[in-house]
Order: sequence, then structure tokens, then C-alpha cells
Amino acid sequence: MTSNIIDDLSSEQLAVVVELQRVELNRLLGEQRRLTARMDALLGLQEREQVLRQQMQTALDHLVMQRDGTGRPQEEFPSVGSSAPLLSDRLDRAERRFRKLRAAVGQLLVVLERQRAN
Repeated sequence: MTSNIIDDLSSEQLAVVVELQRVELNRLLGEQRRLTARMDALLGLQEREQVLRQQMQTALDHLVMQRDGTGRPQEEFPSVGSSAPLLSDRLDRAERRFRKLRAAVGQLLVVLERQRAN
């Protein structure tokens, strides 16, 4: 607001403007808290995904070493044998389940935010 507009307002009108600004500021602060909480939740999900990926990679490396029999990690997965397709299938299923879980958690967050807003 410019000083000319402020000078033209009565004290009651100024009080109303200040009250409206206070209400809007409180609303914006609430929105900021909600967004921060949601960002924290999403960062937690991302961190968990990274941990699960590391665990899966460690498990895959362990399986490759067991199959090799030498105890040394191999650069590539063995192309011979029936365990490679089985492993690939299990990995695909795990990734599909993770995508579904991530979508479900996102929907749950939306529902919880709506309930909290009401």
C-alpha cells in the first residue's frame, strides 16, 4: 500500500486491513508448514528407496558371488543358467510393488492433508 492510500483510510479501515493481512499471513504460514511436512515425507521416501536399492544391489552381488563359486564379484551377471531370468522377474515385481506403494503413500498423504484442513 502506498502512503497516499494509507492516509485516506480511517482507523477502522486500517484495523480491517491489518486484520485481513494477519489472517492471510497465518494462512500462508499454515500452507508453508504443510508443504514442509510433505517435502520431509517425500525426502524420507526417497532415502528409503535409496537404502532399498543398495540392499537389493548387495543381495544381487551376493547371489552372483554364490553362483560364481569364487567369492569374487563378477562384472556382469552370468548369461547361462535359469537363475538370471528368475532374478530379473523378481526385480521387476519388486519395482512394480514399489511404484504401487509410492502411489498409495502419495494418495494417503493427500487424504491426510485434506482431513487436517477440515
